[in-house]
Amino acid sequence: MNTLALIAFALWALFLRYLPHILRFLQLQRFSKTLPGPSVGELIANVKKGEILNWLKELRERHGPVFRIWFGKDLMVFFTTPEDIKQLLSNNTLLQKSRNYELLEPWLGKGLLTNGGESWHRRRKLLTPGFHFRILSEFKEPMEENCRILVQRLKQHAETGQPFDIYPYITLFALDAICETAMGIKKHAQLESDSEYVRAVQTICHILHRQSFSFWQRFNVLFNLSTAGRKRNAALRVLHEETHRVINMRRQQLQQQQSTTTQQDSDNNDVGGKRRLAFLDMLLLSQLEGGAELSDVDIREEVDTFMFEGHDTTSSAIAFAISLLSKHATVQQRVYEEAVELEGREKESMPYLEAVIKETLRLYPSVPFFSRKVNEDLSVGKWTIPKGASISCLIYMLHRDPTSFPDPERFDPDRFYLNEQELHPFAFAGFSAGPRNCIGQKFAMLELKCSLSMLLRHYQFLPVADHQPKPLAELVMKSGNGVKVCIRPRNAAS
Repeated sequence: MNTLALIAFALWALFLRYLPHILRFLQLQRFSKTLPGPSVGELIANVKKGEILNWLKELRERHGPVFRIWFGKDLMVFFTTPEDIKQLLSNNTLLQKSRNYELLEPWLGKGLLTNGGESWHRRRKLLTPGFHFRILSEFKEPMEENCRILVQRLKQHAETGQPFDIYPYITLFALDAICETAMGIKKHAQLESDSEYVRAVQTICHILHRQSFSFWQRFNVLFNLSTAGRKRNAALRVLHEETHRVINMRRQQLQQQQSTTTQQDSDNNDVGGKRRLAFLDMLLLSQLEGGAELSDVDIREEVDTFMFEGHDTTSSAIAFAISLLSKHATVQQRVYEEAVELEGREKESMPYLEAVIKETLRLYPSVPFFSRKVNEDLSVGKWTIPKGASISCLIYMLHRDPTSFPDPERFDPDRFYLNEQELHPFAFAGFSAGPRNCIGQKFAMLELKCSLSMLLRHYQFLPVADHQPKPLAELVMKSGNGVKVCIRPRNAAS
């Protein structure tokens, strides 16, 4: 009898513990019935087909600008109009990322991308000065040095004139550039593409994408026992050990050189090239000077975050820009002429190239949606989203709103070169907006302008017949069938 009583009491205690969660789930169920959206079966079918972006586009056309999707027990409400996006991205309390981002935490921890709340505010305030344009301008030189290597590596394809996939070359260039600017080290990824570190970055990005769209892989116990889980953990060991090694090495160098002037002017250090302050150095100086409470794990998280965001997003934008330019000869010629005229002055305004970059990000946003947790009931337009749900700003469809962008599938940089002032302030969100906008926006634009300018001064990009990139909603927008082009040397560079 006592045993039965104990069991009954345990079950009752368990029920009371989970009662608030059950009631919240039932509330979400009731709310979801007021919104249109697909069945779970339809979601699973489209995940298997790998057609998520086309499917989201279809859902927008079928259900209108607001719809919902159940991801297992998680309710996600999608918004696609500029006014709704303005309400969401401008909200100073809607700062907590959704559960999707938790998949990144084994790699990035509680870095700026995944963090939220008061600790995010403190970290953002600490990091913002590191993205001042005066500091970023010091990174122009390593960006261009690494792009010159890319130009040389592409030379073989210019000589044959045959179609090839340019994306692998671009992603290795971007990895070299971000290693040098974020960590202050030369990885030589373009020359040593089979290195353990390069393979680890590529492996973890691929695995995290598959995990984000898999129901069973979201259960950590099952995932850690799987082959994919073991591969991810092995890649994490390589990445974290390397970041820790570099942190310790850079700290020793900074301790030996307490004078900031000496640090900036010192040459011939053992991590290669002219000594300049990388993002890692700025974090270490804050730690050494006691201006911020930063542990080595905190620093590693931020450096790994820079590595992920500064490598993958930039690769995506450069590759899609080249693809679009190869198909639009007149636009390419205008960009080329501007690049020749402003050679060496890429830190200044390059109006037409900047318009091309924005139009590229409109069609192929590097991050196709931003998601947030709703921690308190949230009013958006005519809807009140209940606590416990998540919202998603579907940037891929925001950028295809025909009200903002007539004939939205057409590539037309003049939307930003001639008509940008006419746009709704939140019609374009290629770098997000509001309090959680992309802290590295100026860094990304500088790298995009430097790399595209140099590539166009050396090569003419030609289309490959019947090749159209197939955009995939990975962690960062990718092309499922590569980015194929032909290249020809420019007369001035041949």
